[in-house]
Parts: sequence; C-alpha cells; structure tokens
Amino acid sequence: MKIRAALLAILACASLAAARDWTKYPAIVEIDTTADVYAVGDPHSDWERLAGVLATAKVIESKPAEPNQVQWRAGKSVLVITGDLIDKGPPGSGAAGLGVITFLSALRTSASAAGGLVIVTMGNHEAEFLADPTAGKTKEFQKELKTNKMEPARVAACDGAVGEFLCNLPIGARVNDYFFSHGGNSGGQTVAGLNASIADDVNKSGFRAKALIDPNSILEARLNDGGPAGLPWIYDGNKKTDAQALLADYAAKLGVHHIVQGHQPGNVKFLDGPKRDAGTIFQRWGLLFLMDTGMSRGIEGSNSIGGALHITPKGVEVICAGGTRSMLWDAGANTPVAAMYCGK
Repeated sequence: MKIRAALLAILACASLAAARDWTKYPAIVEIDTTADVYAVGDPHSDWERLAGVLATAKVIESKPAEPNQVQWRAGKSVLVITGDLIDKGPPGSGAAGLGVITFLSALRTSASAAGGLVIVTMGNHEAEFLADPTAGKTKEFQKELKTNKMEPARVAACDGAVGEFLCNLPIGARVNDYFFSHGGNSGGQTVAGLNASIADDVNKSGFRAKALIDPNSILEARLNDGGPAGLPWIYDGNKKTDAQALLADYAAKLGVHHIVQGHQPGNVKFLDGPKRDAGTIFQRWGLLFLMDTGMSRGIEGSNSIGGALHITPKGVEVICAGGTRSMLWDAGANTPVAAMYCGK
C-alpha cells in the first residue's frame, strides 16, 4: 500500500508538472459552422466498428485496412466523438484502444487538409486512466500499452504522442446549437464557467480533479440508479424535478438548445413514463440525445453495430452502420421522444 501511495503521489506531481495550455487546448471547444455535423459515441477500442459507421455515413472514403490509412471525404463537415476510446475491446484484439487513437489522429489530419474538423472529447475511461494508470477499470488499456512497450505511468503523465493526445482532449464541445460531452451533466454552468472551473480544478489536482471524475461530473454522471439519490442525473437528486425544465435551463446557460452525450448504452427510465431501451440512439424533448449504443464488439450483451448522428438545420438523422437511416428529431415537428436501434 505504501508503494502504491508513493506511486500515486509521483503521478500527481507529474500530471501537474505537465501543465496543459488551456488557451491552445480549452476545456470546452466552441465551433460555429454552416457545414453538416456528425457525431458518434464510445468506440471503446473498436476502430473497425467506428470506421464502419463513418464509411456508411460517408464521412470517410471507406473502411481502411489499417487505422492510420483512413481518409476523410466529408468536406468541411464537423465530426464529434464523445470519448471512451479505450478499454472493452473486441475479444482477441489486445483491446485496440491504441488503434482508435491512431485512427482518430489520422482522421483529424486528413479532415483538416480538406477543410473539415474532427473533435474528440474526453471520456470517463480516459480521465480515470490519466488520474490513476494503475486502476483496475483501465487495466485493458494498461496491458495494451505495456504490450506496445509504453509505460502507463509515463503516458498518464502526458509523455509521448499518446500521452499528449489524451491529456489535451477537450472535455466538451459546443457546435452551433448543440453541446457535446461524454456524461452530459454540465451542472448548470456556462461554457465560460466550465472552461474556468475545469482548468482551475485540473491545475490544482491533476486529472484526479472532481470536475472530471466526481460521480456526478460532466464525464461520469449516470442516467440510471447510479445517479444522485438513485436517479438519472437529469433529476438532480429529486424525484419532483421537472427534467425537461432542468435540461432546457442547462442548455440555455450553455448557449444551446440541445445536449448530446455518450457514456450510457443501457436502459434509461424517465419518471414521467418513457423508457430508453439499451443500445438505442434516443432523444427526449429534442433536448437530450443519447448516442452510446455499445457498438464495440467487446461490450458484453450488445448486438449494436453502431450509428452516427447527422445534424443539419432540418433536425437530427440517425445513420446506422448497416445502412438504415431515419429522422430521430425533426426541427419542425419537435417530436418529444424517439429511438433508433442500429443492430446486426
């Protein structure tokens, strides 16, 4: 225990010493664009499934033979990936979180050359690895790093290309009228407030900052009985909370009308009746969009092959990896609840 405590102390100092440039790499990225916007959640070490979704959505040319060979084809479009790049990989893959990182790094370069943009936000798995690269939750990624002759502690201290990639990930992104993050819960803060509070907390505590890994944080908040008082985070710990009003208030403070999150592939029960079934891409009131389908082949019990959100002024369309397309939310009709399953 003393050795572990000493290691954590060293890592904390290393994390703080590797100071992040919050001007160059803000906690919350803000983009305004007239181009189409695409979004996918939680690839979890399965770059091939992610490539399948993006190829069907015509964001990339085709599924490449190797992750570093990916080619962007979506012009000036914006793609947002809401974290959880690592762990839970396909059986026999060696986890392949590094494959996802390589794929997204190459895609960012290819998109930029074409005038497009790829935004990859941090997930709770990335944050928890950076907070403690010896923790059991990220043991698959730790093993993968060691297999590839990388020391997890050094990567978590922002060393090398992989460390720099992970340490500089934004925590959220505002793109036009949509706010994207892994866990969804902005806590009623503004974008400026989030930028300031996250930077301050990480500067003081490294990646063990409560702003990142607190159970109800923007990366960790739960939409099941793991939330405050055993309720989804949208009720703020009180069954009497008007979840629609809370979401509308949170969105307004962020300067948007829509909140998009990954993180939760399972069932979600809304206290006024509707239920989100596991694995579906789902929207409620046009305010909250859930896009983690559990698409990685390493997600036990999931048959989803994944899908992308395609966001235009007309609304939000789901494009499944299998080729099925359907409007999830029509800006004109403003349907209060809808779901789409992208199965085999």
